[in-house]
Amino acid sequence: MPSYFPSVGPYKFPNYFTVSADFTSATWNTVASHEIATVTGTVIMRVLPQCTETLTDAADGASMQLGYEGATSAIIASTQAAGGGGNTIAAGEYWLDATPADTFVSVAQLEAMTFIPGIGLDVGYEITGAALTDGTIVFHVWWEPLDSTGSVTAGAGGSL
Repeated sequence: MPSYFPSVGPYKFPNYFTVSADFTSATWNTVASHEIATVTGTVIMRVLPQCTETLTDAADGASMQLGYEGATSAIIASTQAAGGGGNTIAAGEYWLDATPADTFVSVAQLEAMTFIPGIGLDVGYEITGAALTDGTIVFHVWWEPLDSTGSVTAGAGGSL
């Protein structure tokens, strides 16, 4: 992915980084919330989760949701992530909603993944049900400050 995402309206999204969540690591795979972006001030963000290795768990019980501090399902609702209910977030797919299997991303879907978190609210995901045991999601993050203190840095997987 390019480091500069084309403008949408007045927003240029000049800042870009990725966070790779390796679900063989307890830093990223536990039943808990995990921070992918540390936010300071006011920003507009876009997050595009790309699965590069199929997610697995011990007994098809893991679910995931994407959001921010205090509302971990605000961006993507709870999604069965590793076989439960016939849903698996698989390699080559984008995780854009609660029904994984998106291999193509439309402009409307990208706009749905664009948001302004509350001032200083960090962004991340929560795993519920069961820990993941394998797989990888790369979170592509574009952002632009909306005030003089607006900034976003890569999270390290700790609790939201």
